[in-house]
Amino acid sequence: MKPKFMLVTTLLILLSVLLVACAGGVAPPADTGAQETTGVEAKAEEPGQAEAKEAMAEEEPGEKAKVVIFIGMGTGTDPDQIAAQEAMQEEFNSTHEDIEVEFLIVPHEESGERFLSMVAGGNAPQLVGPNGISTVAQFFDTWLDVSPFIEADKLDLSDFYGPAVSLNQYPDKVVGLPLGLFPSFLFYNADLFDAAGLDYPTHDYNDETWTMDALREMAMKLTLDGDGNDATSPDFDPENIVQWGYDDSWINGTGFLATFGAPNVGRPTSDDYQTAVVNSEEWVYGFKWLNDGIWKDHFIPDAAGQEAYYAVGGDPFGGGLVAIFYSHTWFMPEGLVDLPFEHDIAPIPFNQKGTRVARIHADTFTIPRDAENKEAAWEVLKWLTSPEHIVDVCLIYGCLPARLSVQDEFLAALQDRYPGLDYDVIFEAIDYLDNPNHESWVPEWGRVQDAIDNSFNAVYVAPIEDPQAHLDQANEEVQKILDEYWAKQ
Repeated sequence: MKPKFMLVTTLLILLSVLLVACAGGVAPPADTGAQETTGVEAKAEEPGQAEAKEAMAEEEPGEKAKVVIFIGMGTGTDPDQIAAQEAMQEEFNSTHEDIEVEFLIVPHEESGERFLSMVAGGNAPQLVGPNGISTVAQFFDTWLDVSPFIEADKLDLSDFYGPAVSLNQYPDKVVGLPLGLFPSFLFYNADLFDAAGLDYPTHDYNDETWTMDALREMAMKLTLDGDGNDATSPDFDPENIVQWGYDDSWINGTGFLATFGAPNVGRPTSDDYQTAVVNSEEWVYGFKWLNDGIWKDHFIPDAAGQEAYYAVGGDPFGGGLVAIFYSHTWFMPEGLVDLPFEHDIAPIPFNQKGTRVARIHADTFTIPRDAENKEAAWEVLKWLTSPEHIVDVCLIYGCLPARLSVQDEFLAALQDRYPGLDYDVIFEAIDYLDNPNHESWVPEWGRVQDAIDNSFNAVYVAPIEDPQAHLDQANEEVQKILDEYWAKQ
C-alpha cells in the first residue's frame, strides 16, 4: 500500500497541491474535553492566552516587526508555489509600513526537525503553515491560543464555514483562523460505467437510496476478471482481476473508519481522551465491510491489486483500472490532469446508520507560542485569510477557501480548471465533515496513529478472520498508550 496522501507532489500553480498529512509524537493540551464546539467561549486564562495578551503590548510603536512564515510542514515547496509566495511577500511588504514578511521555505522532510530546532534555539518563526489537522496535532503544545486576539478584535467569524471554524477549536485553545478545506467525495470513471451499462452514481445528497450497500453492489458489477465476468457472476475468477470497482486506499485507518458513523466519528478515544474506542460497533462494521470487500466480494484491490494499478498509472484512478476512487480535492490537481476517459464526481453514500460522514482535511497557519512579534503575526494571519486574499492564497496551496463570500470567485477558477464537473458535490460535502476529525489531537498522537494503522493496513495483505478480535487487540494497544500517558499527568 502506498500512502500517497502523505507526499507533496509537484503540481500546477492553479489549485496546485496535494495535502500532506504529517505523523509523529505530540505534546498534550493542558485540558481535556470535546472538540465539537462551534464558538469561541470565554474561559480560564491558559498559558497561550497570557502570551497572546502580552504580545498585544510587546511591540514598540514605529518599529518594523519581522514576520517569518515557515513553509514546509505541508505544501508550498514546489518551485511555482515558491514564486507565487515571493510575489505575495512583495505585495504585502509594499502595502504595509509597520510589518515585514519573509517566507522561509524548508524541504518537507526536514521541516519538523528544523522547526523544533528554531523553537529550542529561541528563534521561532512567527507563522507556520499551511498546516493540516495532523500537523497541528503533532506539534500541539507549541501553538499559541489566538482566541484573545479574536476577542480583542471582535473578529466576525460568520463568513467562514462553521465547520471550518470548529476544526481549529480545541478544549484549551483556538489554534488559528480557517484558511482552506479539502472536502472528500467519489471520483468515478464514466467510461467504465458506460461499458458496464450502469447508471452513474447519484449527485443528489438527499437521495437516501445511495447507501454503502448500494455502492458495494455497484462496485461488484464494475469489477471484472480477465474474461470479462463481473464480481457478481458465478464464473468470476478472483485470481485474475483486471478491473476493480472501488478504492479508498489513500487514507489512514481512522479516516476510513470515520465513514461508518461512530459517536466518536474519526477520533479513536472517548470525549475525555482516556478510553480507547477503536473497537466500537461502527468501526468493527466498517473494518468488516472493507475486509469483505477485498477478500469476499473482491471489488476492492488488495496490496497486490494496488501494485497492479500503480504499474499502469501513478495513482489508483488515472490508470483506468478503478471505477470509483474516494479522495479529496487535493487529488484533483494531480489526478484529473489529462485523463484519457470521461469522469465526474459524486457524494460518499449514507452509511449503515443512515447518516453521511464525508471526511475532510483542512489547512491553517499557526503562531508558535515562543515567537516574537505575535501581534504582527496575527495581522498577517488575518491578511492571508481575508476575503481579499484568501482565494489567491488557496490557489497557491490547492485548497477550497474557507470563506463563504468568495465561493463564486473560487467556483469560476474551478470551472476554468476542471470544466464539466458537478461542483455542487464539492461544496455540499463540507456539511458532512467528520467531527471529531480523523486527524485531530489525542494523547500520544503519533503512537496512537501508528498502532491503529499497523493494525488497519494488515487487511490489505491477508484476510482478517475475526475483525472484532482484530480491533479488540488494536484497542488494547491504544488503551495501554493512553494509560501510560495519563499516569504521568
